[in-house]
Amino acid sequence: MFTYRLISWGANSHGQLGQGLLSEQFVLPQEVDLSRCSLKPELIRKIVGGAGHTLILDTNGHVYSCGLNNKGQAGNINIEQENILIFQRIYALEHEVVIDICCGWDSSMALTRNDELYVWGSNRYGQLGLDPSVFPSISHPRKISFDKKIKNVSMGLRHTAIVTENHELYVCGSNNRGQLGLINPETMKPYTFLGIFTKVAERAMQGNVENVICGQYHTIVLTKRQTYNIYVFGDNKHGQLGFFSKTFSETRISQPLCIPLSNIQHDTPIQIHTGWSHINILSNGIIFSWGRNDYGQLGRFLLKSQNEISTEERLQCIENIPKIIQLSVGSEHNVALTDNGAVLCWGWNEHGNCGNGKTENVLRPEFLSVPSNSVVILVGTGAGHSFAVLKDIS
Repeated sequence: MFTYRLISWGANSHGQLGQGLLSEQFVLPQEVDLSRCSLKPELIRKIVGGAGHTLILDTNGHVYSCGLNNKGQAGNINIEQENILIFQRIYALEHEVVIDICCGWDSSMALTRNDELYVWGSNRYGQLGLDPSVFPSISHPRKISFDKKIKNVSMGLRHTAIVTENHELYVCGSNNRGQLGLINPETMKPYTFLGIFTKVAERAMQGNVENVICGQYHTIVLTKRQTYNIYVFGDNKHGQLGFFSKTFSETRISQPLCIPLSNIQHDTPIQIHTGWSHINILSNGIIFSWGRNDYGQLGRFLLKSQNEISTEERLQCIENIPKIIQLSVGSEHNVALTDNGAVLCWGWNEHGNCGNGKTENVLRPEFLSVPSNSVVILVGTGAGHSFAVLKDIS
């Protein structure tokens, strides 16, 4: 009989690691005590987090949360605390079977089996798809009306994007860097923000959007007809849209633009993961990355001198690592699961996000230390914190 455990590490200033106490950080992985809640680690399906809160979805469709709740982002109104230190089931969703969850900076969403979308947390910028003058924040999950079946949903810092079952894209929230991909037809300028989900009517993407992924101030759209293509819009200050300053003068793109992916097979499935300002593509067990790299978040570097790091400004794979089967990306760090149950971490490590016992940034992927009798079966991240589910094999 196998034993399963949940471990966490990184930033914990709001209890987002579920460790039962407040501390600035855990620089090494620690087991999470789940004895006071009904969550079973072997049933965990997905782990996501925002700035200071965490959501967990299990295979029964139940959602659990912990961490910062000052805007209602943890969604548990039964606990009158700003910081929730242990995982608690969100009972406002107890009559629903949830199939997906996502987090913004201080907002949350859940998609149910019946294609119903629940939202909670901050709505200051309309990121929950509601008028922020009426609903500046929501303290517990609220069902919103959306007249199309939803396939995928993703949240950035303060914006949200949805892919429908008929492969259309809808967005809402902040648009200060063009991250909604929409121009106001009356002014021919980008909207400041949108408090209602609005269709992105880009002709080249119509009817073939497969997935959407939101970064801090940017959005990545995966489309497919005969082959996969990627459209990007939003902030490009760090080249996170795949266009670098040497070849592309714009620091923001306000309408969807197709990006060339010459190094990636377009006829094989790909997964896209983004942090605040870098992007990873997982294809055939290989990670390709581009964008910001001053914390080592691209997993590669050329060392010019002891204190200077340089990178090539082009899409490139991370070399000399095992085959990757799952990838989770925080704001500026990465956690990857290999095909033999090991974990690699790299990037921003100020709060021990990479779990190596130090706080210096990790410039190349490093193996996370786990007990020799354990394999990891799932990983997850928040902005500056990390999780893994362990399976003891002896």
